Amino acid sequence: MSTLRYSRALIAGATVLRNVARQQARPGCRASIGRRSVSLAATARQQAEVKEANKGSRTVASATKDIETLHVQFTDGSSSEMPYVWLRDNCQCDQCFSDGALGRKLLMQDIDVDVHAVGVKESAGGVTLDWSDGHKSAFDGEWLHERAFSPTARARRRNQFAFAKEPWGADHTMAEYDYNTLMKDDKVLLDWLITMEKKGSAMVKNAPDRDIAGPELIEHIAYVKPSHYGPHSPVINRPNSNNVAFTNAKLGMHNDLAQYEHMPGIIFIHCVKQHIGTGGESVVSDGLFAAEILRKTNPEAFNILTSTDAYFWDKGHANYSWEMPEFYKISRHPILTLNSNKEVCRVSVNNAVRDSYLDLPAHRVKEFYAAMKLYNDILYDNSLSFKMDTGDMMTLDNVRCLHGREGYEAFSERHIESSYLDWDEARCRRRRLQEEFGVADLK
Repeated sequence: MSTLRYSRALIAGATVLRNVARQQARPGCRASIGRRSVSLAATARQQAEVKEANKGSRTVASATKDIETLHVQFTDGSSSEMPYVWLRDNCQCDQCFSDGALGRKLLMQDIDVDVHAVGVKESAGGVTLDWSDGHKSAFDGEWLHERAFSPTARARRRNQFAFAKEPWGADHTMAEYDYNTLMKDDKVLLDWLITMEKKGSAMVKNAPDRDIAGPELIEHIAYVKPSHYGPHSPVINRPNSNNVAFTNAKLGMHNDLAQYEHMPGIIFIHCVKQHIGTGGESVVSDGLFAAEILRKTNPEAFNILTSTDAYFWDKGHANYSWEMPEFYKISRHPILTLNSNKEVCRVSVNNAVRDSYLDLPAHRVKEFYAAMKLYNDILYDNSLSFKMDTGDMMTLDNVRCLHGREGYEAFSERHIESSYLDWDEARCRRRRLQEEFGVADLK
């Protein structure tokens, strides 16, 4: 069966199973999960009360022209400078904006960056502007308040984009969730999504004894992110293995698929059958926590890992019919990637697929290895070690947290399944659930 046909069959099967599950009676769940659901409900009620109380209090009280901006005073006492070019670009009239598609129709080639208001009129809690280019725009007061250039409004949008990450060390305890409850209770699912954004780690308990239990849960959220290994990967000791992970060898802590330019966002690691006896233990660490220790204690090493590109590669053949028959991936990025705020936004550590090619002059190679070694030591000094039980499904932020395992006997029946979900889809579902439950302003 081709990968495409397999994926379609998987999705169709997961949909049927999900619909059956929704018709079944909801079982009891852990007290901690119940408390989180109650907390979300209480937050929703509080926010609904605040919204009702604030109705009409966030409209425009006054609007005054300045040289480059419109100074807007709102009825709740807050104020904001609204740049003319931004206001013109975001005109909400039918000519400039599509209400149905929620998208801008105005083209950048038609924007005059020096546009300014020649007339201002306050009306119905909003404001109407006559422009120097002859156009007219009307803005709702609530709309302007939500998009104000104040620190509060900007922070609110940042949280809608992504919650601030909360680094953790060796004293961390993963939050636990029940698999069936996640499939049936969207309030608990929302809590898991928020936990994953903030902490980057959670343990899902009581996953069913199916190799596609991970993809089924992912498909309940959004879509499986496939790789050249297909929509899921049996992590077992395979003959003629096409990846070091598919052996019984000890694996150092790593991020999955560093050989991809767009690495998977969340990894689902399902323990279908655990090795009996010594071996197969997991080790997990927060790469963000370790990176901040490195930044503080050795800025030079931190700079090397954030400014030096490494190659990652993966070349091989299929072990199973749903895998790509032949593959040859190469990616290139730093071990630690920074965003525009100089925050670590991606960790790419994978000793197995880090390439032997180095695009460096020879005299810089040793310092690069020294920095990688130091970072690796910090990761292990602040790691968690434990053994997953059969039915456990560990979920990790794959571009932040690293995982590894101890080796085990070659004859073992140990069976792990891995599958992936992109962060774009996870955050998409989180925002929709926040809207559904009226908790849009969670922090």
